[in-house]
Amino acid sequence: MNYEYMFGAYSVAWVVIFGYMFIIGKKHSKLQKEIEFLKQLEK
Repeated sequence: MNYEYMFGAYSVAWVVIFGYMFIIGKKHSKLQKEIEFLKQLEK
């Protein structure tokens, strides 16, 4: 059986998943800062 291909496929999948999580985390952080800014304007 070709375990090299399976390992490669799983490696690519994990890199994509972690990359997606990193991007979502950055967007979440940016939105959180905007929310805090808007709350300050409200006061």
